[in-house]
Amino acid sequence: MTNLYPDESYCTSEIGRLLFHPKNEWSVTAKVVDVIEVKHIAGNHIEYKIEITCVPRNNIELDDRVFTLTSRFRELNRLHSNLSKLHKQLYLRGTFPQFALPRLLGKLNPQVITERRHSIDEFLAFVLNNEVLRKARVLQEWAEKAVEQDLPGQVATPRSFIYEGVNIIDAPIM
Repeated sequence: MTNLYPDESYCTSEIGRLLFHPKNEWSVTAKVVDVIEVKHIAGNHIEYKIEITCVPRNNIELDDRVFTLTSRFRELNRLHSNLSKLHKQLYLRGTFPQFALPRLLGKLNPQVITERRHSIDEFLAFVLNNEVLRKARVLQEWAEKAVEQDLPGQVATPRSFIYEGVNIIDAPIM
């Protein structure tokens, strides 16, 4: 199986199709917005809630799209190592960012969580800014579990309308 999808038809999710578009059509950014501690009988772990924002470029008819997903550090570490290997194999430009080291003990420590959060943000910024890595099969499979969020609309009020070319006497009183 190839490491890169040859075309958009291989993408199985909406975010996958958006990632497949060039950067000059869709700007994609991601950041960790929340850290969730999950408690199990076997032990605790941290899940990182990641918000992926897709902004259309050069097209005012399309709206911004926001996706969220939660992922464990273990999954993100695996994604980092796979994409780092692919980056090296394809001789792509730029220095692939370092990732926080996995820890067996102290993973719930606030300093460790902050370090991991920073490295996740840096890693995702690098990957989403690279058009080749955006087409990587492992990234597409990871992003499949993202759920699109509804953006809150604005309520139309009389103040939200601009009355141009209308006599000031005819404009509604606010």
